[in-house]
Order: sequence, then C-alpha cells, then structure tokens
Amino acid sequence: MVIISCIRIGGVIIKASDLIGKTVINNKAVEVGKVAEISIVLKKCLLDRVVISTGSTLSKKYFEVTESEISSIGDYMQVDLDDAEIEEKLTSDKMDNLIKPEFQYKKFLSKIVLSEDAMEVGKIEDVMIEPEGCLINQLIVTAGPAFRKKRFMLSKDDLKHIGDYVILKLPSTKIGELEGK
Repeated sequence: MVIISCIRIGGVIIKASDLIGKTVINNKAVEVGKVAEISIVLKKCLLDRVVISTGSTLSKKYFEVTESEISSIGDYMQVDLDDAEIEEKLTSDKMDNLIKPEFQYKKFLSKIVLSEDAMEVGKIEDVMIEPEGCLINQLIVTAGPAFRKKRFMLSKDDLKHIGDYVILKLPSTKIGELEGK
C-alpha cells in the first residue's frame, strides 16, 4: 500500500508534507515563523505536536504547539498565542530537544514497508492527517522504479508493526490488490 500524508481542513485533506514550511501567524496576524517539523505517533495514529522555527539561519529558535493552540490551517497556520506566550515557548535552538528523532515526520519518510512475509513493498512517501483531532488517517507508499512508480494507501488497520521498518498485516500476494486505493 502507499501511504499518503494529508490533513483535513474544513472537509479538505492536506498532505503532511504540505504542512512543513507553512507560514505561521499569531492571533494578531503577525508572522511568528514557519512549520519546521511535526511529531507523529503512528501507534496511536496521532499528529502529536507541530514545531515552529523562528529567526534567521544563524540564530534559529524552535517552539512547539499542540492541537489546542492551533486556531486554523489553510494557506497559513494560525496559532492562538500572543507574543508573550510565544516568547515563553521559545526554549530550544535544536529540534531534537523538542521531538525525539524517532517521532519526527522527516525521519519517518522513506521507511521501507514490508509485507507480513518479509517482502519489500515500497517506501513511505507521505502521511495524511486530519487536523481536527490531529489524526493520521492513511499512509502513502510508493513502489517500483522512478518512471513506473505505483502508489498505495494504507490505513492503520493494515499495519502490524512500526519500528526501523513498517510491517504490514498483508502477504506479498495481496499487495497488487491495493493499487489505486
């Protein structure tokens, strides 16, 4: 299966990859930074936190927000925080201090997906996220050579284990049935 990362906003699903780099504004319509990373907890199918970077390349600082602090997501992400609250949250100059690498979305991409009989199915390309509830609905997996790539969608029900690899509950003989889903 192919896993696609999307976030549903007002009935629309957005890919998680489209969230990275999105400009973030506060409740007074002032730009406060850009989305640098998202923390995902796949075992619970959750988008746990969003890490926002602010400052220049040499003096970059990070802060995190949770679902309750996000007002809306559209062309921009709006957080329900004022300048003082954001200043209080600016705690780190290293992203790894906020999110363990194993929960970072960027580290999750390109994980190898295996069938239950240990045959390589493809690699994770993206994750679909529903903003309300911060739920991960599906994963997008790509398989095949560059010019003939196939994409599959996987739900949490298709997943057996997630670690260094993603193992499916499906044998390799059933993978072809997932094409186009």
